[in-house]
This record gives sequence, structure tokens and C-alpha cells, in this order.
Amino acid sequence: MSGSPTRAPATEWCTDSPVTVLKGVGARVAERLAAAGIRTLGDLLHFFPRRVAAVATLAAPVATAEGLLVRLKGRVQRVTLQWLPGRRSMVMVTFASSDGTPFLVPFFNQPYLRKAYTTGQERVVEGVLQRRGRAWQLKAPRIVPESAADAGPMLVRYPEIEGVGEARLRTWIQSVLAQAPLARWPEEPLPPQLALDHPPLPAALRAMHAPASVAEHEAARRRFAVREAAALFRRVERARRLRLARRGPRIEVGDELLERIRARLPFAWTDDQQRAVQELRQRLRGPAPMGVLLQGDVGTGKTAVAWFAALAVVAAGWQVAFLAPTELLAEQHHATFAAWLAGSRVALHLLSAARPPAERRAVEAELGAGRCGVVFGTHALLTERTVFARLGLVIVDEQHRFGVAQRMALVHKGEDPHVLVMSATPIPRTLALALFGDLDGIVLRSRPGGRRPPRAFWLAPREWRRVLAVLRRALARGEQAYVVAHRIGAAGERGSAVEVQRALARHFACRLVHGRMPAEERQGVLAEFRAGAFPILVGTTVLEVGVDVPDATVMVVVEADRFGLATLHQLRGRVGRGRRRGICLLVGEASERVRAVCATTDGFELAEADLRLRGAGELLGQAQSGDVDLRALDPVGDHGLLQRVRDAVRGEAGMIPPCTP
Repeated sequence: MSGSPTRAPATEWCTDSPVTVLKGVGARVAERLAAAGIRTLGDLLHFFPRRVAAVATLAAPVATAEGLLVRLKGRVQRVTLQWLPGRRSMVMVTFASSDGTPFLVPFFNQPYLRKAYTTGQERVVEGVLQRRGRAWQLKAPRIVPESAADAGPMLVRYPEIEGVGEARLRTWIQSVLAQAPLARWPEEPLPPQLALDHPPLPAALRAMHAPASVAEHEAARRRFAVREAAALFRRVERARRLRLARRGPRIEVGDELLERIRARLPFAWTDDQQRAVQELRQRLRGPAPMGVLLQGDVGTGKTAVAWFAALAVVAAGWQVAFLAPTELLAEQHHATFAAWLAGSRVALHLLSAARPPAERRAVEAELGAGRCGVVFGTHALLTERTVFARLGLVIVDEQHRFGVAQRMALVHKGEDPHVLVMSATPIPRTLALALFGDLDGIVLRSRPGGRRPPRAFWLAPREWRRVLAVLRRALARGEQAYVVAHRIGAAGERGSAVEVQRALARHFACRLVHGRMPAEERQGVLAEFRAGAFPILVGTTVLEVGVDVPDATVMVVVEADRFGLATLHQLRGRVGRGRRRGICLLVGEASERVRAVCATTDGFELAEADLRLRGAGELLGQAQSGDVDLRALDPVGDHGLLQRVRDAVRGEAGMIPPCTP
């Protein structure tokens, strides 16, 4: 550990004091804390536990504690290692409590633990007490220091910080709680209607870190949740009022133009799409720049709605920037628009870092001269070289992959252009309030032609023959399939795209596509697949979005447990976009994410599950580039609180600038 600098007296500790005033926090430790967002003593005390629960310390298992979180001290009697299907393992440790009652403690996929326990050792274990036949067992066990036996009736667990043990973190927190003048630490005032029955700051901080009961902790958590929500909505409301105070391009869409745009589509709009188009039509008239979040599950037709907005803006003499997160998706949107606009005079261009330099310069020149109507691109659209003559609309697809700063960087290339943000990964309603409260929401729920969403099924790795059978049946019907792997890899690397393609090629005609391929080669393979030149396309997550082949009915995901929930839902949505319903086979371990995708086809329900699994901090931090850090707020459980705080903030006086009617 690095040497400690001179320490300030505890009476001088304030919310902005650096963590280096604490004993044992030198420069190296301070860097590790900073990586977790802890730079000051205020940050430290607002680094709240991820879990608080009542825990009963028992001398031995008892029936009255079944189903409860308990802490038991036991002596090791026996240790066994068992290998399970799918290369999984289980180490089972049998302990004897003080009265000789045995209890079992299983550890999964940690075979090395077999040597960590020897007969006669004493350990303190925490877990949920359950019956296993006639024996007692601790579910989700955790070995804790023996000192934990006297830690009191509450279990407090913090998020992990790399290189910083929980015991040291707890010591620093308790030191600040005991010595800092918390009553003098400032807090931003709340709207008057929210500042009711909240415990004062010192008591609330102590209840967060050292509660006497779950109820005491929950009261304190809600206090801090209200403050986090107020800070977040103040910023969101400020952005909303700024937008409403500006003047954007006034785009009038007459009935004749609307009919011309609709006639270009090779299909009819759904009722949901027509409602969305009418809403966009109204907002494009101004006077303020349109700001819309268009949400829709996979396959609900967001692109066709964006098509209307783009053509309406181009018809009025303005330019459109269509920002996509991947080159493949930008290429797909460009190809889709080009097909729908065949024979039209609307100029479309594609701009990405992978394009040849001469081609990029030519597109940039067209944009600057105003000769390009719609440009599709990736982050290359955000560079200083990309200048628009008359930017009227910014469309951002897959918004969850971009930070707010990236969206605004493109917006600032025009004079208050309209903004249409699309998310094919539905956002939980509470998180949408937090992330996009400055935007108006439109939701698409129905699918074109009454399509039914694809079903997902889990298969263990040993059931690969069933995967081959499903593929054979689909191909016999003239259908096509995708097979997706987690990584590109190399020949012989189990589970890699390269190895999966090599193995499948023994049975079927198949090709490989991935992000490292030259753009022209990748486009060529995709074009052949769309044309039906071969039936199976193997790839990585470049296939997650942007590939639309109506005859594709089967999606196979290899090592599905290594993918995020949103990605699994996106991959499932790539199939069943034609006449037949699709099927998605998730091959791998039966993780919580895999089980969630198999349990429902509702993207909004899955978004809520994703939020519970990953936590608001990760999701919000990714989307907001770390601008807001939610430590106490629960975007799933606090929906009512969020609505109340949003209404209070919107009613606050003194918000600058004022809302323009």
C-alpha cells in the first residue's frame, strides 16, 4: 500500500474532502476508488450497499428459520466434487453445527474449492436455509470472516471495487460516519412538496450503512431516491425547456406528399405506424424542434416510420442524418431506403470509417454543398470533417448504444434540427422517464401482417444433434437460418464463429460473416444470403440488428449464456419476419437471462427483467455516459416515486429558461 499523506483533523472533514484524508487511502487506493466513482468523502457515504437484509445467527439449523437468510458456524466433515452435464461442477461441503446437526453447502463451477476445505476446519457460512430431503442446505452460500458472527442482525453488502476489500471499505465508511460533522454537510433543497417526513442527513446515512432494521434502511433509501430523482429530473426538465424555447425547421406535410411517401413503401402501414406518422406530422410543424423517442419491439416497423420523417424533411429542402451504431446496420438502412426510393431523385449516401478515404471525402463534400438528402453512417458522422449545409432532422437508431453527448454532437451540426431517437430494445418505462424525459414518447406494439413473435427454447450443449435436426427440417421447407457465436475465434476454438461454421459446413451449405471482414466482402455475403444462394449464415453479433431476410425462420445462438438479455431478444427478432413464425434455439447454460428470454416474447417485460439483473447504474451509466449515478433509486420499484418527483420538478418555479407555449 502506498504511503499516506498528512491527515486533516476529522472536524474539518466535509463532503468535498478527498478520500486521501482517510488512513490507509494513498494514491493507488484512491485511483481504485475513483474508478468506482468515489473521490470525496461525500461520494464514499453515498456509495450505498447493493444488498441489505435481515440475517439470523443460529447455533444450528432449525425448522423455524427455513427460507430465511441465516449465519451458521460449522466444522467441515466431508468435501466432495461432482461433475455435472455441460462441463459444470459442484463442490459439496458437509458441515456439522455446534450440536452436531449436519448442513450442506454447495459451490457451483468452482472445482478448485475442493482443496480449500479440510476436515476439522471451522467456518462461518451465510445463506438461505432450505431442506434437501432430510438434510439441511444453505442456498447461495457465502463464507464470511469469523468476526461476522457478531456483526449484528443486518447483512450489508456493497458493490465490488477491484483491489479494495469490503472490510476496508466498511472501515472507512464507519470512520466517516463517526467523525465527520454530517449535520453541517450541505444538500440541494427539494421542491417543497417533496421535503416531507424525511429523516435528517446524519440519521439517513447511518441507516443506509448500519441499519437497525430493513424498515429503517428502506425509509432512508427512499429519502435518497427522492433526491437522486429530483437531481435527474431537474437536468432533464432543463433540457426539455431549452428545446421548447428554440425554433426548429417548420415542415408542413400535406395529404398529397403523405400519399406519395406512403406509395413508395412495398407494404401498408399498421394502425400503430399510422398513429406514429400522424404524431410526427404534427410535431414537424413546430414551432419548437421535434424531440421524439420512438420505441418498438423487434419487428414492429420503426424503420418505416423513420422513413416518413426523413422523406418529409427532404421534401422541404432539408438534410437528414441517420446515425447507426454499427456499419452493418448503417449499410442495411441505406440499402432499404435505396430499394424503396428506386428511380427517385433523392440523394442517399453512406459514411463510415471503413469506407475508402476518397469515398468519405466525396460524401463529405456532397453534404457540405447540400447535394445529399439523407446520409447514413456510424460515428464518422460525428467528426469535425462532417459538415451539413442544412441539417433538418437527426435520426438516432439503437439509442442505447450511444451516450447523450454523442446524440447532441450530431444535433449541434445543425440549427435546432428535429430529433427522432429510435430504440429497438424497449426501455423500462421508469428508465425511459429518466433517460429521455426531455423527449416525447411514441410506442409501436403491433407487428405488420399480424406476425407472431418468434419463440425461444433452451437447449443444453449436449443436445446439439437436436439443433441439426431443426436446421434440416427448416431447410427442407426452403427456409433459411442464422447461427450466431459469441466471438470470431479461429479454427479449432470451441464455440467460435469460425469453428461453428467449419463444423456446420460438413452438413449444410453455409457462409461466415463478421465485423473484421472488408465491407465489400461482408456486403457480398449478405446479398447472396438474402438472394437465397445458401441457406445458413454463421456470424457474430453483427447479425444482432440490420439484417432482414423474410425466409429466415431459425436462429441458433451458441453459448447463449454469454450474451446480454437485450442482445438475445434482438437476435430472436431477426427471424420470423415473413410468412412463417420463427424459432430461436439458445444453446448453452440455463442462465437467468436465457430463462427470461424463453419465458416471454414481450420486449418491455424483458427490459424490466434486464434492469433487475444488471441494475440501474450499469444501464443508466451506459446510456448517459456516466452523467447520472443512481445509488438509491430503484427504476423498477420506484415508478410511483419517479412520477411524483417528475411532476414536482416540472412545477418548480425558477427553472431557466421558462417553457414557451
